[in-house]
Amino acid sequence: MNIRISKSKYLNGLQCKKLLWYVYHEPEEIPPPDRATQVIFDQGHLVGDYAKKLFPDGVEIDHTGTFEAGLKSTRELITKRVPVFEAALTYKQCYARADILEPVGEDQWNLIEVKSSTKLNDINYHDIGFQYYLYTGAGLKINKCYLMCIDNTYVRKGEIQPGKLLKKIDVTDAIKATYSKTVEANVAEMLDAIAAETFIEPGLGPYCNKPYQCPLLEKCRSFLPERNVFFLYRNNKLPLDLIKDGILKLAEIPDSVKLNEKHQIQVNCERTGQPYIDKEKIKAFLATIQYPAYYMDFETYAPAIPLFDDSSPYQQIPFQFSVHIEKERGAQPEHFSFLADGTDDPRPEFMARLKEVMGTKGSVIAYNAGFEMNILKKCVDMLPEYKNWVESIEERMIDLLQPFRNFAYYHPKQNGSCSIKQVLPVLTGKSYDDMEISDGGTASAQYCRVTFTEDNKDKEMVRKALEEYCSLDTMGMVDIVNKLYDLSK
Repeated sequence: MNIRISKSKYLNGLQCKKLLWYVYHEPEEIPPPDRATQVIFDQGHLVGDYAKKLFPDGVEIDHTGTFEAGLKSTRELITKRVPVFEAALTYKQCYARADILEPVGEDQWNLIEVKSSTKLNDINYHDIGFQYYLYTGAGLKINKCYLMCIDNTYVRKGEIQPGKLLKKIDVTDAIKATYSKTVEANVAEMLDAIAAETFIEPGLGPYCNKPYQCPLLEKCRSFLPERNVFFLYRNNKLPLDLIKDGILKLAEIPDSVKLNEKHQIQVNCERTGQPYIDKEKIKAFLATIQYPAYYMDFETYAPAIPLFDDSSPYQQIPFQFSVHIEKERGAQPEHFSFLADGTDDPRPEFMARLKEVMGTKGSVIAYNAGFEMNILKKCVDMLPEYKNWVESIEERMIDLLQPFRNFAYYHPKQNGSCSIKQVLPVLTGKSYDDMEISDGGTASAQYCRVTFTEDNKDKEMVRKALEEYCSLDTMGMVDIVNKLYDLSK
């Protein structure tokens, strides 16, 4: 095998050499990125396009031809001393394409790696460290190394200003002193791992989810029983320690293992198959609800590049709401909804329509209510006339997540999660499983696709699915509260 390690494969190898082995030997076993991950990739490409606008004289290498043609074009452009995008070079058994090479002085270059994130992580330094090692090894004189990322304090006013959207961070000292120094040894280890007849089994560890969730995670966990220790609520370390001790099933965690109160409830429920119910906690929560009750849910999207004035990178923009209103306890709920249409900023109409629906008294109930309140407060930044109204909504707000997060109720079939997607089925029998759109990430991606792209022949079908999904969120909350009343008797 003619092994060549690209920077993406180098980063795979840093995370897990088993993953690296699969990349070379059994790539068909690696699942393709899901819809949410693909959206992240697409946003990254868009951010890269804006970075290139900072170098109007730049030339992009055409990599649609042969591998050798890309290398040749890079060498030719380097001699012309122009900014080069996707410059491809090799050194030993390494290969990389730099986002931006910027000429400096007579014979030096600045190396710029563009990231669509708003903050830098250790893996980003390894990324550009690999490039520095390769490019200097290939004969280039690198002056400075920069990581360019999004400035989330930027607020759009008119046309996007790439120089304000993006910030450039000098990481030269760290790259020269540390990150480029480890590349040679790391690559040697990776080449040995790739050359092996079978992969090295590292076992499960924190690297399975850091810096990214490994695409082989489910495959590597396939030896675990269905009801396993990873169901422990909000805990990543304890399951790994238990597995090392040979404890795989949640119900078989021995009494000698020190557990917190919530984990002990989970284990007890797993052993009995019965839910845990704290009637006093449930009664105390229900006593906070005042009627009429407004069950409220929002759907949003968060583009890396702000689409509208008075918005920032990755700001959540609400495009849909569903509200079910119970005028009194046990009354038939009334449903009100809004789903933005067209490509204009949806926030003004969203806020106006929502205010029309929400009365001036009674509880406002949301699941993980901090999310909805944050959306409303951000909208006030653009629409200050709603400030007093939003403050009044906050005073009435009740978080339906609270009794489940506090384990006033827990059912083993929640599988360690307190999300409405897990709570609703065990309490009411209703489920999101058969819906065309069944989660917020898909709702956001599908709405953006049919609203802002030409891939929208199924627009009406998608909009119907969005209405059904958001409506289930709020009607589901009504059903959950009614069930809590039954349990508290």
